[in-house]
Amino acid sequence: MDPEIKILKSINPAELVLVCGLPGMAYVGKIPVDYIIQQLKAELVGEVYSKHFPPYVLINKDGLVELLRNEIHCLEGDSGRFIVFLSGNAQAFSPEGQYEMVEKVLDWAIEKKVKRVISIAALVTDRPFESPSVYCSTTSVSLLEEAKELGVQPLDQGIIGGENGLIIGLARKKNIEGICLLTETHGYQTPTGEYVMDPRTAPATLNVLTKLLNLKVDMEPMEKRITQMDEAFAKMAEFDRRVREEIQQTSKKPSYVT
Repeated sequence: MDPEIKILKSINPAELVLVCGLPGMAYVGKIPVDYIIQQLKAELVGEVYSKHFPPYVLINKDGLVELLRNEIHCLEGDSGRFIVFLSGNAQAFSPEGQYEMVEKVLDWAIEKKVKRVISIAALVTDRPFESPSVYCSTTSVSLLEEAKELGVQPLDQGIIGGENGLIIGLARKKNIEGICLLTETHGYQTPTGEYVMDPRTAPATLNVLTKLLNLKVDMEPMEKRITQMDEAFAKMAEFDRRVREEIQQTSKKPSYVT
């Protein structure tokens, strides 16, 4: 049956919170979730495979190939409360595949007594800001009020694309409490139109997410990544400026017809 969840370690929580941060626009969801996984050493307990992932494999540094997959990492808390993180290197390629992937993960989570689903997505904006704001959409008024107490602003219109949004909609259908955090990003693109990771969104997201999960993480490594990214953006901007200047100078040169 597709998709397939390959269980690496069985868990039996008394209560479960599912956090979804799959790759999407500027990797706004994936970066903070992967950061928590790494910093708190969450244990890999499952892998999700599907024919709906893009049709290619990744080549690792050791020369071995790897199928695209999602991963399920777990943190065990007090009183049998588990936090499970869904991340990975791809989303399903088609709308049908995205529905099937989300249904499969949610059904597994329901078996494990899931009480709340949290997902993270990007809110692309042209608004200038020093620190991005975090917005949200929820499945209940009570959860919306809880988020507002943390400084999160509610959205009252728009859409949330991809599995990071779909999982909250299907959670509501299955009577599971859910919230999607949407963090502002400018959606930086390379000259070829590809979106670049934006780790500068991560501190704002992590500030809210860790409070919702009652977790603490060391932010110093993330600050170093942001500094490196700022330097990379500065180099990209300088390169783009030089290219534009050369194009303008070339266009001003007189042309000769012989």
